[in-house]
Amino acid sequence: MNKKRLHYLEQTLITLQSAYNDLTVIRDEEEHDFENIPDNKSNSELAEQTVKNYQKATEDIKSTVSIAEVIGSCVSLKRSGANFMACCPFHKEKTPSFSVNESKGFFHCFGCGESGDVIKFVEKYYNLDYPAAVEKLAAQYGITIEETRSREDSKNDEYYEANRIAARWFFEKLSTTANPGYTYMSKRGITPKTMQYFGIGYNPEGWTGLTDHLKANGVSRETMLALGLCAESNGRIYDKFHGRVIFPIINVRGKVIGFGARILTADKDKPKYMNSNESSIYQKKLNLYGINRSKDAIVREDCAIVVEGYMDCISLFQSGVQNVVASCGTAFTPEQAKLLRRYAKKVILCLDSDPAGINAAIRGIDILRAAQLEVRVLNVDDGKDPDEYVQKNGKDAFLKLLEENTVADIDYKVSVLKKSFDLKDHTQGIKFFKALAQILHGLDPVEADIYIQKYSKEYLISEGALRREAEQSTSDAPQDTYVGRQQSEQEKTKSELSAADVNLERMLIRLIMLKSSYYEELRDYPEAFVTAKGKVIAAAFGALYVPGEEFDRKKIESEISEEAAELLSRILENIQIGEADKAFDDCISKLEAKRKDKRRAEIYTILEMSDSMPEDAVDQTLIKQLLTELKTLQK
Repeated sequence: MNKKRLHYLEQTLITLQSAYNDLTVIRDEEEHDFENIPDNKSNSELAEQTVKNYQKATEDIKSTVSIAEVIGSCVSLKRSGANFMACCPFHKEKTPSFSVNESKGFFHCFGCGESGDVIKFVEKYYNLDYPAAVEKLAAQYGITIEETRSREDSKNDEYYEANRIAARWFFEKLSTTANPGYTYMSKRGITPKTMQYFGIGYNPEGWTGLTDHLKANGVSRETMLALGLCAESNGRIYDKFHGRVIFPIINVRGKVIGFGARILTADKDKPKYMNSNESSIYQKKLNLYGINRSKDAIVREDCAIVVEGYMDCISLFQSGVQNVVASCGTAFTPEQAKLLRRYAKKVILCLDSDPAGINAAIRGIDILRAAQLEVRVLNVDDGKDPDEYVQKNGKDAFLKLLEENTVADIDYKVSVLKKSFDLKDHTQGIKFFKALAQILHGLDPVEADIYIQKYSKEYLISEGALRREAEQSTSDAPQDTYVGRQQSEQEKTKSELSAADVNLERMLIRLIMLKSSYYEELRDYPEAFVTAKGKVIAAAFGALYVPGEEFDRKKIESEISEEAAELLSRILENIQIGEADKAFDDCISKLEAKRKDKRRAEIYTILEMSDSMPEDAVDQTLIKQLLTELKTLQK
């Protein structure tokens, strides 16, 4: 690239500097969730402050930490003009196509397309979420993240410590002396190494062993009862899980949040499994058993296998199939789907083939699809569960089963549906096709077209009739919300926000309160909300949105902090709207213009970085595509 061209690019970059400041990699909404902040009004203010504290730490990191130093500690960088070059750590390559621009704090791979700032690199390389990546860099470079704490945080610390003490005691009881728990796990084929790896424990028969141990370690009666480690009768507390094998439930940050406990006797009067109470540190809907051990394997395989029980998960992991988690028999939740989406794009449901397992799979399919995950389903041969199958047949047989017997989620739903109807009976056949159309209704146009062609041939029905029925049908599949789908950028501090950004956000909030359907149209514009309070209000819109119903101000205010409610009040009182539809169209035009400015800045940066790279490391087709796109954007 000649000097004249380079000078032009430099001048353009200066002109678009404000747009370039926005050039951060868009992260999924769940990667900005901060753990253990309860969803209530009093703590929403704390949540806002926590977000601000992390944003401040982010700015400190980006202004003081050398991106070349951080990346250079992971891969071998070589100077190439103004940039550094390396083989990309995110895909296999022989010719270096991974470029790092130190002055702009930006990396880009011309092979796989990964790009972003130093925090994005740490997220991707170490498989961390946004808060964890900030924490890692802050700890490494001595940057302080201001702590936002409440009495609830202190209580949570007590809960974590109590669970840690209990988990260690359970494990010692299993591993240090002969006991029925160790015997049971050994007979189930679980090795001592695996027992240790998962922290499996045992609570002996008796009434106060754990209770006495917790008391001796300073754990209060209130904490024991709140966590469900103990129960109370006639004013006295006793061990809740006595005579059971204990499975610690550990979150992705390695903290013990709860326990599952399996009885060892065939006592029909007692539940086979017992679980910890739900608490501020443990909600079943937010967690999956084994995720702390399996997340790295899930990333490697880009696929998570979801099984039903603790033993299914443990046995598969021990056999070498390590990208596995367990739902522990609970109905799959949107929060669990979001958790899996952090690590993989594909999920295989491997649940029991009894009616309960089939219903769980059907519900799970809809929820996982709403989280934009590819879903497949596996029924294990002969009605065995995964634990039995892998213990008997081994890893290779299970992998072969995965390869040959998994079916696409839609095919699975239709196969289950088919069993409910006698297709030789015309009346039942019509009901079947209407139910089939309901399944197809929720698909995107390309996918629906493929399945309509397939099933019209398979069931000898007119393709046109099935298509019309699908188009006219309604689907009861859960719909993803704005909060579930949105991707939000790192929030900018007030000093970085232009008056135009803030005014645009407030105008949109006012418009949405006038006409809720505008909210639906803003699904693809999460960047419209740029302030902390604006995002809180947007989240409340997502939680309360019902198609065809206008928003109730009181309900919105009940979902948000006092500061956000004050902002909403000012917006409603001070912003007057003339022609609402015209005002909304103008807002959308401004959002589109901002996107184009941002994309132009990104293209200029990539083109400039490509100039210092060897020709054989740059995909010239990509460069031509970028130049064509740039030309279109300039028009």
